[in-house]
Amino acid sequence: MSLLRQTLLQSYRLATTRWRERILHDLISRKQMPAAILFYHRVADEHPNDWTISRRQFASHLDWLRQHVGFSTLEEIQASQNDASRDKMQVCITFDDGYAENFDWAIPELINRQIPCYYFASSRNVALQMPFEHDVKRGQPLPINTIEQLRQMADRGVQIGSHAQTHPHFGRPHSKEFLHNEIVDSRKQLQDWTGQSIDYFAFPYGLPEHISQAAIDMVLAAGYKGFLSAYGGWNWPGEDDFHLQRIHGDPSLSMLANWLTLDPRKLRRGSKIQYQKGARSVISSKPS
Repeated sequence: MSLLRQTLLQSYRLATTRWRERILHDLISRKQMPAAILFYHRVADEHPNDWTISRRQFASHLDWLRQHVGFSTLEEIQASQNDASRDKMQVCITFDDGYAENFDWAIPELINRQIPCYYFASSRNVALQMPFEHDVKRGQPLPINTIEQLRQMADRGVQIGSHAQTHPHFGRPHSKEFLHNEIVDSRKQLQDWTGQSIDYFAFPYGLPEHISQAAIDMVLAAGYKGFLSAYGGWNWPGEDDFHLQRIHGDPSLSMLANWLTLDPRKLRRGSKIQYQKGARSVISSKPS
């Protein structure tokens, strides 16, 4: 993000401070305060790319979050969608993919700060120590977490989640056997490795076009407590709590702070995506 854009965004946030404060008080009074789930990929100082944030930047995010929000687990966010009596923005931190460098600094930093964290790993990449295709295409095959690293993270309280076996595009047509392998078998594999109950599934890429009804059906059949998307959006009281929406944490602190101080433009619920959950239709919001 360019310095000019950061400056303009900060100016906009300051100029709308009173408006945001009124929105905050109104949401609290009506028990309609939404919750935010952030997702990161890789915290490292070498080989930066669009899905990497430096250690210094990540620490600044955590410092700002500690000052302005409360931290919650995914279970607490799901529960609060049925009883939104919170008087403060609640945030949960998640990671996708499973990059080895996270084990060196970011995860210990979260543990030391006693901040809840969910870590979604692609199990076949871990098992085979196979770099992600998107990194290979860029000519920079980055190291992947090992099974032992996942086990150690789980032992220290990090909640491991499934990011499928091979990080596929679930919006494409797939056989039931493929979906079972990617969604059900990955859960069993991660449970065997860590001894944890693997309760959540994060869709790779995570945009609406990467999430199909057939894949959601398999997530339900596998026994997960919920699935996570990655296209931006709040988790509102009264909405379906099986689909948890996330906000990109990797960009600049100015963008993150703008989201989490209730930018009025980000509060529009916009169009909807619809899927079937059992015998009833479930609606999840998509930001405009």
